[in-house]
Amino acid sequence: MLEIYKKRWKLYMEKGELSEEIRPEIVESWHRCEAMGVDHLGGRGSLVSKEELLRSISKRKELIKVARPIMENVFEMVKNTSYSVILTDEKGVIIDIIINKDLEENHVRLNFMKGSKWDEGSVGTNAIGTCLAIDKPMQVNGAEHFCEYHHKWTCSAAPIHNNRGEIIGCFDLSGRVEDVQTHTYGIAVSSANCIEKQLMVLESFEFLNTTINAINEGIMAIDHDLKIIKVNKKLLDIFNMEEENIYRMDVNKIFEGIDIENIVLNNKQKMSVSDTTISIDNKRIEISLDISPIIVNDQVSGAVMVMKEGKHIRQQVSKLAGFKANYTFDSIITVDERMKDLINTAMKIAKTNCTVLIEGESGTGKELYAQAIHNESLRKKGPFIAINCSAIPKELFESELFGYESGSFTGAVKGGRPGKFELANGGTIFLDEIGEIPLEVQPKLLRVLDNNKVVRIGGTYERDLDVRIISATNRNLLEEVSKGSFRQDLYFRLNVINLKIPPLRKRRKDIIQLARYFLNNLNEETNMRKGFTPEFEEYLISLKWYGNVRELKNIVQRAYYMADKEYIHYLPPIVSMEKNKDNGESANIENLNFKNIERESIVRALTLNGGNVSKAAEDLNISKATIYRKIKTYSIDLTKIRRLA
Repeated sequence: MLEIYKKRWKLYMEKGELSEEIRPEIVESWHRCEAMGVDHLGGRGSLVSKEELLRSISKRKELIKVARPIMENVFEMVKNTSYSVILTDEKGVIIDIIINKDLEENHVRLNFMKGSKWDEGSVGTNAIGTCLAIDKPMQVNGAEHFCEYHHKWTCSAAPIHNNRGEIIGCFDLSGRVEDVQTHTYGIAVSSANCIEKQLMVLESFEFLNTTINAINEGIMAIDHDLKIIKVNKKLLDIFNMEEENIYRMDVNKIFEGIDIENIVLNNKQKMSVSDTTISIDNKRIEISLDISPIIVNDQVSGAVMVMKEGKHIRQQVSKLAGFKANYTFDSIITVDERMKDLINTAMKIAKTNCTVLIEGESGTGKELYAQAIHNESLRKKGPFIAINCSAIPKELFESELFGYESGSFTGAVKGGRPGKFELANGGTIFLDEIGEIPLEVQPKLLRVLDNNKVVRIGGTYERDLDVRIISATNRNLLEEVSKGSFRQDLYFRLNVINLKIPPLRKRRKDIIQLARYFLNNLNEETNMRKGFTPEFEEYLISLKWYGNVRELKNIVQRAYYMADKEYIHYLPPIVSMEKNKDNGESANIENLNFKNIERESIVRALTLNGGNVSKAAEDLNISKATIYRKIKTYSIDLTKIRRLA
C-alpha cells in the first residue's frame, strides 16, 4: 500500500496526473501547497523566533497545562511503538512535545521539535497543518505527504477548540510509516476532545473563582468533616490571614457555639446568625453569617458559609435608614460678619477629629452646623447619626446609645443589637440636647470618648469605634455642672471646640435674607411667584424672634399660604412667640404644618368667595380640578360655607 502511495505521488509531481484513489482531502491539500509554492522535495520545519515561541507558550499556557497530563498518558500507551506526542498552537507551532527516543534523530533531521512551525505553507501536507487548515481530524500516511522528506512518517492529528468553537491548537501522534495503525487516529481525536472538555471545566472553574472573588462578602466552603476546602479573597481580608494558613484552621474553634454539624450537615438546614463575634489569632471579628448545605444525590457533602463584616453591615443599615447629612456650609444663609467668622472656624475644625460642642438657642440651626462639619470632614462618606437626647426615655438611654447583647434583658432582640455609636462607626454622631443625658449614663459616655471603645449591655468585651462626636445644647452646661446635673469631666471632654451660634435677633441683617430664601423655596415648590411687600418685611424686622430661624420659617410659610394675591402683606403678631414672651408666658410656636395651612387657605378662599369654587381656585392660583380634590381630601363642607355666606 505504501508503494502505491509513492507511485501516485510521483505521477502527480512529475506529470500532474491525479489518481482517483487519492483522498479528496489530500488532493485539495496538494493543490493548496502548490499554490503556496511549497517545495515537494523539501519539508524540513523552520524554527520561529524565541520571542514568538515565548508569546505562543504564554498565550496557550492553560492549553499546555491541561494537555500535558493527557500527552503523558497517551505516550505511556504508545511508548513501545515509534510514536511521539505533539501539541501545537493554532498556527501549527509546536509548543510541547514528548519525543520517542527511537525517533530523536529523525526529529532533529526534520526540525520536528519545539518552536518549529508545521503548517501547510511551511512543510506541505501533514496531519498537523492540514487538520488546522480544514478544521477536521486528519491521518496522513507516507507519500500522502506533499514533501518527500515526510514519506517515512505517519501522523494523526485533531484540532482543539475553545468554548467559542475557535481553533486554539492541535493534538498529534507521529511515528514511522511502517507502524501505521488506525487506532492512533482515534487516540488523537479522543485526546483532543478530552482536552476541550477539560478546558471547558477549567474555564468554568475560573469563571466561578473570579465570581466568588468579586463578591464583597467572605465565602468559605467546607466538606462534611468540617475541613475548609475553598475561601475567597474577601474572607482573607476579613480574617486578615494568608490563604495557606486558613486551610489549617479548626472550623469548630472559629465558630464556637454555632452548631454547624448538627443543624446544617446532619439535618440539611440552612442557618443564619445576624450578629456574632468570632476569635481569630486573639483578634475579635464581628460578622453576620449565613450557612447553606451542599446537597448532592440527597446527601450533604459540605456547606458554604457567607460572612459579612459587622462594620460594613452597620454602614449599609445607616445608608438605608437615611443616616446621612444633607446640609453643607453653603446651606447656611447669612450676611452677618460674626456668622461668617463662625463658619470659617467650623470649616477649619471640620478636617480634624476633635469633639465639638455647639451652643445656641432653639431654632438657631445647631444641627445644620453639625451636618455641615460632617460633610466638610474626611468622614463625609460615612454615616451621620443624629440623636435627640431629650426624646429618649431614661430607661432606654444606655441601650439606644451603646446597644445590647442577646438575652441581656427581657424583650432583647435575638442576636443582640448595635447601638447608635456602632451604627455611626466611620462617621459622625450628633448628640443634640446633650444636657438631657441622664447623670448615670454620663460616666459610660465619658469612657467611650476616652477609649474609643464601647461595651454593649450584657457584653463581656469592648468593641473598637472610629466615631467623631458633635454635641449641641440650648442650656448653659456650666450652670448644669455647678448644679451637679452634668459631670464636669464630661463637659470638658465634649467642649474641645466650642461654637456659639448667635440668636437671630442679634443678627437682624439675616432676617430678610433668610425670609427671602424661604420664600424662593416655597415659590419653587408651588410653582407660584409670590413676593413680600415692604410693610411685611418691616414687620419681620420688628419682631424679637425668640424662636429664631425656625420661628421665622414658620411665619413665612403661614403668611405665604394665607396670602390671597401676588403680594404678602402684614401678618398680625398672633403667629409669633412675641406675645406670649412679653406676657411672661411660656414660649410655644403654633403647631402648624403644611396640611393645616393648606386646608385653612382653601377654607378662607372659599369663604371670601361665598363658596364659589372657581373663584376660590383662581385666587389660590390652582386648577378647579385640584381644589375639588383638596376639598374632598380635607372633608371641607361646601354647603356649610355657602350657607354662612
